[in-house]
Amino acid sequence: MSELSKRIITALVLVVLVWAWYFNLPSPWFETVLALIGWGATCELILMVKLRGSMVYLVSSLLLWLAFLYAPQIEWLLFVTLFWFATFVTVSRHQEASFSHFFAFIWLFGWLYLFALAIAKTHASEVGQGLIIGTCLAVWLSDIAAYFVGRAIGKHKLCPAISPGKSVEGLVGGVVFSVPLAVICWLMWDVVGLMAAIMLAVVTVFAGVLGDLSESAVKRLAGVKDSGRWLPGHGGILDRIDAIMMAVPVAWLLWGMIV
Repeated sequence: MSELSKRIITALVLVVLVWAWYFNLPSPWFETVLALIGWGATCELILMVKLRGSMVYLVSSLLLWLAFLYAPQIEWLLFVTLFWFATFVTVSRHQEASFSHFFAFIWLFGWLYLFALAIAKTHASEVGQGLIIGTCLAVWLSDIAAYFVGRAIGKHKLCPAISPGKSVEGLVGGVVFSVPLAVICWLMWDVVGLMAAIMLAVVTVFAGVLGDLSESAVKRLAGVKDSGRWLPGHGGILDRIDAIMMAVPVAWLLWGMIV
């Protein structure tokens, strides 16, 4: 089977599974799957930054995600716990590790937790679900627009050392594309003002690009092509959620300030 066929089949299966999970799975099963996704991505991150050698760290991270699931009232205390857990495993397993490995692990781990927290906190309401779906669509569709604009007229590399395929022109094209998408969402829901909707979309797209570049930087630092092998043709969990992992928390925080 060709790589393209694998990508298409995996993408279709993922769409069906994620749709069924997000819209049809009741609590607490919804949160359980979310915690498992978070743990899977954490395992990828631990292995990617070379924290190999013991299952203790993988099991510990599972316990922390279970705490996320069953102790939501102490979520910010948990976030601090996760931060220090990341610090501990990085320093203890990387006796000769550079600051770059340390920062990479802390950076992605923190955003991963905030991503899961944002999804858990918004899932109960239709407006919250609309925010998450709208954010994901804005990031993915603008990424597609950026790809085609970049291929057509891209001449200036955005960040060649990390992601040679991205161009400044592509980024601008993606941002411009997000504006009519924001207008459509505003016409459909009219929860916030038009300018607020446009600002939310533009900032979300920038956050998505930063998330994409952040994961690419960690992979380049670790010397790997994909974060994992869970998804045939797509790599790992982090490879699929890298952009929305940062865009969703940013959109959630901005939404809290606007509404």
